[in-house]
Amino acid sequence: MFRSQNREPDFENLKQVLQKKAPPRAVLFEFLLGENKEKRLTGTEFRSSSEFDRVVTTIKAFDSGGYDFAPIIVRGLVFERKSHFVSHALTKSLNEGSVITDRQSFENYAWPEIENCDFSIISKAASYLHPKAKFIPFSHDGILENVIGIVGYERLCLMLYEDEPLVSAIFFEVGKRIHSYFKACLSYPEVGAVILNDDWGFNTHTLISPKALRKYVFPWYKEIVVMTHDNGKYAILHSCGRYDAIIEDIIGDMRFDARHSYEDGITPVETAYEALKGRLAVLGGMDVGFMARSGAEEIYERSTRMLRRSAGLGGYALGSGNSIPDYIPDENYLAMLQAAFDWENREGGRDDPN
Repeated sequence: MFRSQNREPDFENLKQVLQKKAPPRAVLFEFLLGENKEKRLTGTEFRSSSEFDRVVTTIKAFDSGGYDFAPIIVRGLVFERKSHFVSHALTKSLNEGSVITDRQSFENYAWPEIENCDFSIISKAASYLHPKAKFIPFSHDGILENVIGIVGYERLCLMLYEDEPLVSAIFFEVGKRIHSYFKACLSYPEVGAVILNDDWGFNTHTLISPKALRKYVFPWYKEIVVMTHDNGKYAILHSCGRYDAIIEDIIGDMRFDARHSYEDGITPVETAYEALKGRLAVLGGMDVGFMARSGAEEIYERSTRMLRRSAGLGGYALGSGNSIPDYIPDENYLAMLQAAFDWENREGGRDDPN
């Protein structure tokens, strides 16, 4: 079992980051870890024979890795779609699996209900959580992702022009269910924040126009963020793609506390931090491609520079740009963690922004 040098989890550290403040030590953030990475972190304590075992393993992996929280998903809210995707294919089309093509198929669609979710797993699994750690729930895809999943990307783009009332009805059915899901999660004291995970962009632009996002998607997230804050908790946006056209919506309208998912090919985390510091907490940012292809020493040094850059200014937690898939070499992932552990024994100071 990997050990994070007796680093005690404490959600208050991540809370400081989400408040755009400087925490007392380096803070780590990750959305998801690959199964083999969880095996590396938990060793003989790895469990996967049931859904509860999977949750417990994730808790122990994040504890072992030095995180102040554990992500959790409550199964049951799955928007079913056709299964056309070939598992060995290298890519997956956004047009795969669509089932709603017109008003009739919309009326016949079997919508998932929140009653399918057993939220008690949050309180049951909490006995394995460190007393000072918290859960951060996420959903099975977000509002736009689920709409694209059941409609198809190209069809959605056409439908926005050809049948806007139907588009509105589909977004309403998906949005109200995602809203109910997070409302239930927020009722648990073991939850400290939520991850609202919904990809909104390609490398060059948003998936649908900013105008359409503002009409059909953003109002739901604005409500969820308000609800989150009303419960004294924090809202983290995990969203891939170019975001410059909608960043003011994220900060000023929806009022997210933090944003996660950064790519060197879109906006390197160093650039993002300089632009967003003090307004929006920046989480992660070590590009997944960089993590996969670079040497451990290079990853360690870039991680250290990012910690130095944000020292004293706050609002930053170290982690990958998206997640830690199993194709990232173990030594590369551990080098990033080691940079955080070693930083606590170093003198701070701000790095050259270049």
